[in-house]
Amino acid sequence: MLVTDQAILDYIATHPGAGRENIRKAVAPEASDTTMWRALKRLTDEGRLTVSGKARATGYTLAGSAEVRAYLQTPYNKRPAKTYNKEFLDCYVPDKTFYLSTPDRERLHDAGKPAGEPTPAGTYARRILEKLLVDLAWASSRMEGNTYDILQTEQLVKFGEEATGKDRKEAVMILNHKEAIQYLVDNIDEIGINRQDVCNIHALLSDGLLIDPAMAGRLRRMPAGIGYSSYTPPDDEFIIGEEFDITIEKAAAIADPFEQSFFLLVHIPYLQAFADVNKRTSRISSNIPLLKADLAPMSFITMDDRAYIDGLIGIYELNNVSLLREVYIDAYLASAENYKTLRAEVDTPEKAAIAYRDFVKEAIRTSVLDYKAFDPDAVMAMAEAKNVPEEDRAEVVAYIGAQFNGLHEGNVIRYKLKPEDLAGIARE
Repeated sequence: MLVTDQAILDYIATHPGAGRENIRKAVAPEASDTTMWRALKRLTDEGRLTVSGKARATGYTLAGSAEVRAYLQTPYNKRPAKTYNKEFLDCYVPDKTFYLSTPDRERLHDAGKPAGEPTPAGTYARRILEKLLVDLAWASSRMEGNTYDILQTEQLVKFGEEATGKDRKEAVMILNHKEAIQYLVDNIDEIGINRQDVCNIHALLSDGLLIDPAMAGRLRRMPAGIGYSSYTPPDDEFIIGEEFDITIEKAAAIADPFEQSFFLLVHIPYLQAFADVNKRTSRISSNIPLLKADLAPMSFITMDDRAYIDGLIGIYELNNVSLLREVYIDAYLASAENYKTLRAEVDTPEKAAIAYRDFVKEAIRTSVLDYKAFDPDAVMAMAEAKNVPEEDRAEVVAYIGAQFNGLHEGNVIRYKLKPEDLAGIARE
């Protein structure tokens, strides 16, 4: 009798951990034990099955995301009921257990490092803020069924202009994302993975969207259900509080920012710690470790929404992170490309560029035409003669030096100079 790979995989998908004999009886009862052994060995060698146990206790499960995808072929109302599994969280040991492999983390780090020289902590997050506000607010809202397109989102985020013909709830959802992201970036030096900050993010994201305003920023005190899933999260508020604290404590102890980010993306939705807005809270919170490490954010802009939900169902019902991990890595690699280059504009022009604009131009012209170099002492004397306040002089002179060293034939027009005026000048 022909033993087909698909028949074996289909059976194991609905009977994870099944032994060889049970698989043979169900799939190909007329096949020999040797034939089935060879088929299972080949599928294992190809990486399509994983083996656990030994001898008579040997069991087979689908490898990686294939298990989740195969499992989801069965309609949710025909899948076995699942409840919260404490062991899923308990067995995770920070910096010893890893959802992301070493090669995967290395790939993510390489992709997430911004181009250019290292900058002070938090600088990168602030320079990409304008783009991140639109990208992340749109993508995360889209994943909740929001119908604003990205241009409408930009108009709303930047100018407060609502799109016509849309439910007002959609605008509130997007503006809440803006507030939460702004809070994260404005406080990136102080914010951390702790109960208060995660609750703050939830409060900002859920503002005006919950029936009871008191539920914003507060852990769930009522039963909750998951749409299109056979999973039921815990409903005891004391268990929720206890598990939430363990989740946050373990997340905070993870050293690698990507592992930490992914852990939050897995366990906040799994617990369903809040009455609603759990996935949104996990998506914004998952960016805390990335931005604190001056890595490109996860904007979720390229994430496949269906695959994301399927990945979460794999966590809810199988405690299998493989599909969500696959989706996370693919989406981050694409997202990071959009944030590779730092924004060229400074966040706030220096005082010298405004208050001493005319003096700066005069000092640079004099340095080029008369000194043929930048002489800090001579420029300091000029500043004193021009009555630049003593408390500002050092900053003004340093600014002039930086501008002088950045001169080239394409920008000398700013100082009423000609390209040939640069001939023979000395610069650092």
